Amino acid sequence: MVIDYTASWCAHCKFMEPIIKTTASKYTNVRFAKIDVDELSDVAQEFDVQVMPAFLSLRQGKEVERVVGAKKDELKKKI
Repeated sequence: MVIDYTASWCAHCKFMEPIIKTTASKYTNVRFAKIDVDELSDVAQEFDVQVMPAFLSLRQGKEVERVVGAKKDELKKKI
């Protein structure tokens, strides 16, 4: 599972949005979720998300990878 931590005011998050949609369509075996840090700040705090966008890969509820920032190539490599 890949969780996209985002915020409505975040320009880099908006830049990454179409890339995430395309990537999710390509990797149908991976679940993608989007969390707005302003709406679910407790979840963002639980995973120590301080910068957006942040992309966390989870397996069995545990973080295995993290990409911080609008780094589309790095994100694609880690999926």
